[in-house]
Amino acid sequence: MWQDLRGGRCSMGDACSNPSDENGVYELIMKNFKRHYNSNRAPFGLYYHSAWFNSEHHRKGFIRVIDDLLTYYKDVYFVTKWELIQWIRNPTAMKELYRVNLFSCARDPHRPPPCLHPNICNVGSNSGARFLKTCQPCPKRYPWLDDDGQ
Repeated sequence: MWQDLRGGRCSMGDACSNPSDENGVYELIMKNFKRHYNSNRAPFGLYYHSAWFNSEHHRKGFIRVIDDLLTYYKDVYFVTKWELIQWIRNPTAMKELYRVNLFSCARDPHRPPPCLHPNICNVGSNSGARFLKTCQPCPKRYPWLDDDGQ
């Protein structure tokens, strides 16, 4: 759980009572990061809905946090959930991380290339047309609807 600057509890960063300026956003995130870092060092999830970043002070405060963590905390890594699970399965000492390339930015040769031009699909349903973007062929029906479009 996160704690907002007034002591309230929230499930993720953008569910907290958010400060109205960049410094407050920075303080909120760093307060919660340091609580993790200075205690059991459990993974600290930075979970936000994309709309949260539409506010300039949110974006600027968040980027300041990332810049400071990368500058002052040499034992902190930004990883995906998948990378975290791989590390949990095979914990590796800090001095060995670069040797095993666990958190390398090198591209996995088995991973498909990024999709730069997705298909825009117009898929009908009982409630009208639905649109989706995919790098796969367009489906005959919207992916999570029943066969009758409900």
